[in-house]
Amino acid sequence: MEDTKYCLCCGDQVPFHIIERHGKTEERCSYCGFVLDIQKTKPHRINIEKGNALIADDSKYTRKMIQEILKEKNYSGHIESFENGAELVSAYAKLLSEKKRVDVAIIDLNMPIMDGIKAAMTLRTLEVQQNISNVPIVFFSGVKADEDLKRKLEELTPSVYLNKSTDPDPDKLAKRIEELVSFILAEYERK
Repeated sequence: MEDTKYCLCCGDQVPFHIIERHGKTEERCSYCGFVLDIQKTKPHRINIEKGNALIADDSKYTRKMIQEILKEKNYSGHIESFENGAELVSAYAKLLSEKKRVDVAIIDLNMPIMDGIKAAMTLRTLEVQQNISNVPIVFFSGVKADEDLKRKLEELTPSVYLNKSTDPDPDKLAKRIEELVSFILAEYERK
């Protein structure tokens, strides 16, 4: 029988996979990408040069809030935001052609022109073509994480999903964005 662990996000025993990065071994839920356990495997390396953070969300307000909080936390050297997945893919391709690093892609699922899943799949195709490591993708959306989305997250590893809620209260959205940025900072060790 396959090894399983309890996932707080899924609320069930789930299969998991192991990822080694940033001097740590992570056990992640194979459905949603939630970190189940982390163990330090080697000394932490200091990341001198910060790369780029890319944000795609059709809400200008949400994009602006994410961008401001990432700047405030000094997450990346350069932060760009776009209103659809096609613009994000174009910017990513340009950064790859310029040999510039991307730290994270924060993507909404429902957007005009190109949705978040298609954008993420296109990023992965570009990475295979360029023979480079996969950029971490954080899906930040009000869409419920169903089984189909969990399968797609597994295919797009490293990727995780955080729900931004559908509550129209700006203070609640700001709180979720703070949680999003805190998660990214903890997850990908940016200082």
